Amino acid sequence: MDPVLVLTQRRVKNLQITVKKPLLFLISLYALLDASGEPRATEGSASSSQRATEGSASTSPLTTEGSASPPPNIVLILADDLGYGDCGVTNPESKIKTPHIDQLAKEGLSFSDAHSAASTCTPSRYGLLTGINPVRTGVLNTLLAKGKPIISEKEKTLAHLLKDQGYATHMIGKWHLGFDMDGKKKDFDLDQAFIGGPIDRGFDSFFGIHSSPGAFPLFYLKDRKAVAKPSEKTSWVKMKIGGGTATIHGLKSPDFELDEASPTFCQRAVELIKNHADTNTDQPFFLYYASPIPHSPWVPSNAFKGKSGHGDYADFVMQLDDIVGKINQALKDTGLDQNTLLIFTSDNGPGPHATRLMAKKDHLSAGPLRESKASIYEGGHRVPFIAKWPEKVSAGTQTNATINFTDFFATLAKLFKADLATTYPSATDSHSFLPVLLGSSKDHPRPAMINGSYSIRQGTWKLSSKGNKKRTDVTKIKTGQFELHNLADDLAEQHDLSEDQPKKAKQLLDQLQTFIKQRSLK
Repeated sequence: MDPVLVLTQRRVKNLQITVKKPLLFLISLYALLDASGEPRATEGSASSSQRATEGSASTSPLTTEGSASPPPNIVLILADDLGYGDCGVTNPESKIKTPHIDQLAKEGLSFSDAHSAASTCTPSRYGLLTGINPVRTGVLNTLLAKGKPIISEKEKTLAHLLKDQGYATHMIGKWHLGFDMDGKKKDFDLDQAFIGGPIDRGFDSFFGIHSSPGAFPLFYLKDRKAVAKPSEKTSWVKMKIGGGTATIHGLKSPDFELDEASPTFCQRAVELIKNHADTNTDQPFFLYYASPIPHSPWVPSNAFKGKSGHGDYADFVMQLDDIVGKINQALKDTGLDQNTLLIFTSDNGPGPHATRLMAKKDHLSAGPLRESKASIYEGGHRVPFIAKWPEKVSAGTQTNATINFTDFFATLAKLFKADLATTYPSATDSHSFLPVLLGSSKDHPRPAMINGSYSIRQGTWKLSSKGNKKRTDVTKIKTGQFELHNLADDLAEQHDLSEDQPKKAKQLLDQLQTFIKQRSLK
């Protein structure tokens, strides 16, 4: 059918225009169209493919690298404390069944050497959204105590980048990057707007929680406001680092239940996808779904309680897997999946309690990796990472390319031909892996990767400090205080080669110290 007629029929139907003189209407419409069926630019207006927003790149929004096809919707699912060994795609010996995550891997590309920007929640999310290594700016979970937004106004986020490209940008779930609290982290003024959060960092909408699901007070946020005030007493059981448990008490809002938070977020995500499809809009959307699970407290819903046969944590992982399945299915049901880049990953390695308890059940939450969350070793930051984009990303494939959360920013900028250096200069630690994603290259020759202030990775070589160096000036540490591992032969980081390879150890330490000296701390 003639493209003018197709466009006319669709627009007339959607806008419910009554056309009394069809021929005259078509002639008028044709005058406004170019040969491709796109609207012609007129004085004081721009076509949808030329539309730009303040701060956008010089290239045209809504155009992608090497393709004239419409830009993809982007859905980023971030699990909370899911280990490298907790799903079948990265650990064939996993005792936890994750059929939906495994299916996603069959439909997309799986990365075996993907890394979160840090091994704990806040700096990892900061690096993911900004393309900045949190070590460069000194971002740690403890920085939240200052009661200020972790992401400054000068630091652009993925949401800013995509909004500049004409996207509708949405966030659902766990923020954990602070708000402007006048320097008082715990002093929530629920009558005032929450400034400095998602809505002020590039997102059009937000429904979620301020921090981890067990962090009091417990309440939902919608955009900048609390949905309801915490007024009811509640508690949950927390595991102690040294063993045993402690009961934590606090307030929650009447509409908030710990075991209902995750299902609520999932329902919101599915509804958002379906509503977007129903609008029949050409505008693409970005959904950042920051799951609060399987982070503690482990409170699986009734449908998953006891389902794994391996305890609450494993039940919670199975519930997360079901969420991945529901979001993937919603995209399929609406037909949006055919042009949606769907990413699934985790913010860091498994929690130490989960790792310890699951080991007793003959399940390794970190797989073959050393240690867990909050560690500079691989178990702290090597994470599952799956990308699906039908007809663009080859289904059922794997790659051993080394990537970091910080690289996602540059990858999307490259996809949209945006000039990263001039338009988004704050994303200084981001290195595009688009060729790997699209299958045109197997390698991602990124520069040295800093994992915490006391670890550096270059190629397969990794230098890590021995013991706790948190209060030590890294610029004064000697090579004898570090371990050197070749991950190609020693993924579990068990064989220290620092004495056998002193030049390599010195080279990496020099690079690490140079990076540390150039830092600008918040």
